[in-house]
Amino acid sequence: MKAATVLFLLHAAVTATSSIFNAPDALLFSANDKDYDVPLPGYDRAADPDILPDDATLTIPNEAPFLPEVNGCNGYVKYCNKRLSQVLWMGAHNSLTDVGFAVQRNQFVDGPRLLDAGVRYFDIDTCAYMKHGQRVSPMVCHGDVWWRTLVYQPTHDGLRLIRAWMESHPREVIFLNFGDIDDFTALNDHGEATSTDRLRQELVPVLRSVFQDMVVLRNDPSDNATHADTATLQDLITANRRVVVTIGKGRSESSLYWSQDDLVCNGEWYPTSLQLDWTKFNYDWKPVYNYIDEHMRAPCQHTQVINKLEFEFHTALGGTIDSNHVGQALASYMQDLEANNGRANAPPYFPFNMVLTDHSDKWAGYYPQWHATHLRFLGD
Repeated sequence: MKAATVLFLLHAAVTATSSIFNAPDALLFSANDKDYDVPLPGYDRAADPDILPDDATLTIPNEAPFLPEVNGCNGYVKYCNKRLSQVLWMGAHNSLTDVGFAVQRNQFVDGPRLLDAGVRYFDIDTCAYMKHGQRVSPMVCHGDVWWRTLVYQPTHDGLRLIRAWMESHPREVIFLNFGDIDDFTALNDHGEATSTDRLRQELVPVLRSVFQDMVVLRNDPSDNATHADTATLQDLITANRRVVVTIGKGRSESSLYWSQDDLVCNGEWYPTSLQLDWTKFNYDWKPVYNYIDEHMRAPCQHTQVINKLEFEFHTALGGTIDSNHVGQALASYMQDLEANNGRANAPPYFPFNMVLTDHSDKWAGYYPQWHATHLRFLGD
């Protein structure tokens, strides 16, 4: 393709994105953009050559639908006297992305429906930008280069729905992790949004406004016990401090909030596109398992409050992969963890106690089985 044609197509994509996303005052472009998990504007999921359709129904155990136990904590009585690090958490990657225009999504339902599905850990990307001379912040977004960034909704709007659900479910504890912070008013030399203290701080009043005394931020009541991992679920439920928050990545130097690395091991995710194995009409999972073992499993042998298994993937074009193959591969990996840890008399999914996925409600049928296996090991 000729250079002039490439430039024309890029200009057309930028122009289309400006109109669709109600773009900020200055349109941003980076020639060094490496954020391939976000597709180009105009991406057509139906034409993505690396998207496999669902092959069959998920191989989920044939069990009755899960019903929360009376006086349970996060659904289970046996979790009530357990510390946060002892609980198994189901997480949603790039949550609150169910609304607004998007050429691709990581989640397809809102916060309450994710909660109904069993999700108790929300990964939420945040951005800020200028529009007509006014700062727009905080917003739920995905991407750090404007022309291909997906903008979904005001963060406040998505959180209000979660607050309403939490009010009607008083025996539930959740995590909100605002790890990716992208401030488009503060760009680096490559034209990429950076994580600013201003944007991180702007989340704090929003969280306090929405969740009020339910939130646990740095130096709040229950924070010391939460951060030291001495608080049980019942402790937090009794105190009604049931929304544990981290903001930004790395270690926090702010007196207002803790960051992801203060509580979570670690920030790794599978960084390259998932490859097809046409001989099996499946994806090639061997390099995925190897990467997880080397970059997630091995470094997290010393338990933090949350030890994260991030199991979410994209194609070479940036499309979200959420066919049944993903759920089956995750179930297989969890089963292998259980078998290997059983021989070592370790918790079944050690070192992980949180599973972060795309399209998290789709895998809800697996969650009760994993909780039951985990709780059998913990005992009373």
